[in-house]
Amino acid sequence: MSGTFGPFAYPRFDERWSAYQIDGLIIGVPFLLIFFRFLFDADLDVFALGGLWALTWHAYFGGFWWLGHGQTPGMRVRKIRVIRREGGDPGFGRSVLRIAALFFGSFFWIVPISVLVDHDGIGLHDRLAGTRVVRIGQRDSQT
Repeated sequence: MSGTFGPFAYPRFDERWSAYQIDGLIIGVPFLLIFFRFLFDADLDVFALGGLWALTWHAYFGGFWWLGHGQTPGMRVRKIRVIRREGGDPGFGRSVLRIAALFFGSFFWIVPISVLVDHDGIGLHDRLAGTRVVRIGQRDSQT
């Protein structure tokens, strides 16, 4: 599903999903190495480890959206980025709002389903934060 946003084209769901998977590998592999290192430690606190995972995940995505000009490394590979509704980098406030909405909206798959069923592929977290995910380096051919 792709539409347009001004001169930008919205990415297809598979572009967004593959960027997310690339980022998941970047975060997940080191985290799993840490997890397996402490797996047999008798003092392993699984809840603390889960909290550390959530903090790492949120800091990674929120930080890259804020300081990485709206792009995580996976988004850079797939040539997509997050921008404000008006254009430009999302900034700190929108990045925090987007990551919070993504976190809470991921329960019961609300955010992923909202991306799939929206005619332009705009997720609930993007609507709440006033952001959009767009393709970069490729303008819409209809404008």
